[in-house]
Amino acid sequence: MKEYTQRLLEIDAVDYLNMMGLVKKCWEVITNSGGLQKEAYFAKRLVIVLMSDTGWRELVEAGWNKSAGEENLEEMVIEDEIREYPSNLYGDDSAADKIVNHLKRKIS
Repeated sequence: MKEYTQRLLEIDAVDYLNMMGLVKKCWEVITNSGGLQKEAYFAKRLVIVLMSDTGWRELVEAGWNKSAGEENLEEMVIEDEIREYPSNLYGDDSAADKIVNHLKRKIS
């Protein structure tokens, strides 16, 4: 584990459950993992992406994720601000209810 500033901490790899526990307790995630970018969004955590191109462009376009090169990473972390959570980027959380209601109508 390396500490760069009071706000930036590098850790060794951990399993999924421990990672999600860490994500829930952090302010911001710095990653090059496409999967972790999406998981962090659902956990309502900001992300700095260490790739010039991300598979989740909608998160960058919504202003939730930011793209950074390693050369300005620490500056981005220190200067980062609170951003409004862009809800409903991936639906309105009603898909399961809609499926159940549709199945109930088909069975009746």
